[in-house]
Order: sequence, then C-alpha cells, then structure tokens
Amino acid sequence: MPSTVERATPCRKKLRIEIPPDRVAGVRTEILRDFRREANIPGFRAGHAPEPMVEKRYASAIDEELRRRLVPDAYREALAEHKLKAVGYPQIEKVDYEAGQPMVVTAAVDTAPEFGLPNYKGLTVKKKPVEVKDEDLTQTLEALRDQQADFADVTGRALKTGDFAVINYSGVLEGKPVGDIAPSLKNMGERKDFWLLVQSDSFLPGFCDQLLGAPPGEKRQVLVDFPADFPQKALAGKKATYFVDVTAIKEKKLPELNDEFAKKVGAESLEKLKEDVRKGIVTEREQEVNAELRKQIVDTLLAGVEFDLPESLVAQETRSIVYDVVRDNTMRGATKEQLEQKKDEIFGFATKSARDRLKASFVLDAVAEAENIKVEDAEVENRIVQMAQRYRVTPERLKAQLAEKGGLAEVNEQILVGKTLDFLLANAKVETA
Repeated sequence: MPSTVERATPCRKKLRIEIPPDRVAGVRTEILRDFRREANIPGFRAGHAPEPMVEKRYASAIDEELRRRLVPDAYREALAEHKLKAVGYPQIEKVDYEAGQPMVVTAAVDTAPEFGLPNYKGLTVKKKPVEVKDEDLTQTLEALRDQQADFADVTGRALKTGDFAVINYSGVLEGKPVGDIAPSLKNMGERKDFWLLVQSDSFLPGFCDQLLGAPPGEKRQVLVDFPADFPQKALAGKKATYFVDVTAIKEKKLPELNDEFAKKVGAESLEKLKEDVRKGIVTEREQEVNAELRKQIVDTLLAGVEFDLPESLVAQETRSIVYDVVRDNTMRGATKEQLEQKKDEIFGFATKSARDRLKASFVLDAVAEAENIKVEDAEVENRIVQMAQRYRVTPERLKAQLAEKGGLAEVNEQILVGKTLDFLLANAKVETA
C-alpha cells in the first residue's frame, strides 16, 4: 500500500496513505451488502431493495462506514511500513475518496523521540547513612501516645489554654449569616459539636482568646476581626460576631508509656515496642534514601541527553499535573481566587514537571529495551493484589476496573520503571555522602 512520510517536527510526522481502488471497492461492496440486508425502504421487504436504490439512499452512511473500516488498518500498516513508534492518537486531517480512485488519507502523528542513550552503567551516586537518634524514637513514641489518648470531661473549672472546647457556633457579618456571604465556607459560618483546641493561633483570629475562662454551659459573643490579607477574600478586612455555646470541656489524657501501653498497640513489652519502632524508622529512612538514589540516577541520565518531546504528550501530562495540583490545594483549603492568582505559577510548574517526567520515561524505556528488561504477568498480578489490599477491594474487581479504564498499561509501566531503576542502581557506584 503506497504511503509517504514527511517530517513536520522532530516528534511529529505527516503521513500520506493511498488505499488501492480494488481494496476500497471490495470493502464498499461488503458494506453495501450489509446495508441492503437491513435497509427499510417503502415498497420492499428487508433485504430485497435494489442495490442502486440502497446505495443512493444511504450513500453518506456507507461512505462513513467505509472510512471507519479502512482508515485505522491503513494507518497501522503505514506505521509498520515506516517503523514509526506512534504515541497517542493520530490526527486524521483529510480523507479523499472518489469511486474508482484510491482513498487518500492524510494524517499527523506524534512519534517517540529518537536519541542516543548516554552512558548508564557505573553512574556515581552518593548515599547518606541511615541514623536513628534517641529523639527520633522518643518523637515516634509520643506520636503513638497521642494517637491512643483519651479525652476526659472537665468539670468544676473554666476553659484554659490547651483544653479542647466542644462548641456550637454561628457567625453574623454585616447583618447576614457568614455562610450566606461565603457559601463555600459554610463550616466557617456555623457548626455544632465542634471540637476546638484552645490555643491563640487556632481557628479564627482572636477566637480562642475570647473563650478563655468560660465554664461548660456558658454562652459568649466572640468578635472576629478578619485581617485584610485573610485567605478567604469574601471575609478579608471585615468584622464578624460569633455566638458561641461552650457545651463541654475536654482534657487530653495521654497513656503511660509502659508494658500495658505496648500491649495495647500490639507489642509484647515496652522494650519490644521500642525495638519495633526503631526498626520501622530505619525501614522508612532506607526507603527515603533509596528514593533519593533513584532520583540522582534519573537526574544524571537526563543531564546527559537532550531531545525534543511530543507536544501532545506534554500537553496531556501538563493537564494531569495541573489537575492534581488544584485538587491538592483545594483539599488544603485554597480558594478559587487564590488558585486563579497563582495560575501562571501552577502552569509553569506543571509544564516543567511534565517535560521532566516524559523525558525520564523515554530514557528509562530505552534502557529497559537495551537491557531486555521485561515485566512478567505474575509481577502485574502481584502488584494488583498489593493495590487491592490498599484499596480494600478484591484483586479481581480491581483488575476489571483497571482493564475498563486502560490502567493495566500504567501498572505495567510502573513495574518496568521500578525494575529498570533497580538495574541502574545495582550497576551504579555508590559512595557515602
């Protein structure tokens, strides 16, 4: 099948494909036959209308089906003929067809970049020693105590700094409920049974300080003066009055650090708990060190090679990163206005990250191909089992979901990248930092 390739950019090719007339005619005859069997034309039973009448009535649909059947196969054959590694979907720019003539398809396709691999064996990386200090152990044990803390009701005294106040509150600003002025911040306007750690910098400006000395059951009015630079623009520079009902006072009670506490969290004794905690810290830090070594390898590889990237993939990856950044910042409380103000910064970060990720992916895939590093089916199955445990679903259900959304290829790629980095690290020169 005649086809030509024109280089538009380093990673974009223009294909011109001619599908021979006899091939076009043969497929069109099959399509016409299929249409005739189902054609509903007045005066004729299904399958008995004359072909010329069916062809005239359904000409547009027949031509559309003809393109649908012929173009994808012709495109794949042209890729194979010219040994092009396409990425993403083709952009079919034009399809010319006249009866008795070749069908001419013009398409643009992004292709994987071509580059020479830099030296990837014997790369030098610097490894930090893993240390666990006594204060690290103490900090982790204190965090465990905090997780197991009880909260006792306080009676006979008023609220003080460090307590947890259980409150109901509602706010009014400019004669309207705060929730009406800032609908996206309804929880800032009114809540019931809200647990508030009483500290000067907690919650809203000056809120906690005005509750000090309140006994359980007392109602108070709290005046809040929102600063001009308050993150929520609808409230910035304004004054609000909050009506607060202190329904209870809770005091955090930390458990004693002893054998009984150790057994409660699953250890045989306090000494065994300390040993397990120390091992856990070591494991976590070894993982951090290993991640840093892998990053050094990737950075060194990327510094040793330059090539263009398919812009369609860059755009796609950039959109994905922007989505993740916006979602994460929204979950942390950022408003639409704040995100809008930083849109250029977010887009710049996302574009650079996208290019770095894609470049690393192409280089690591090239290393894997050069070293014949493969992913076995059993490795994919094991990864799916691990993911299913994390998401608390059955492996069968997760695999079906991944297959439906095209996620199995991503799992395969993650495993391949991991194995390739393991190979590079095993062949690196590791020095102590």
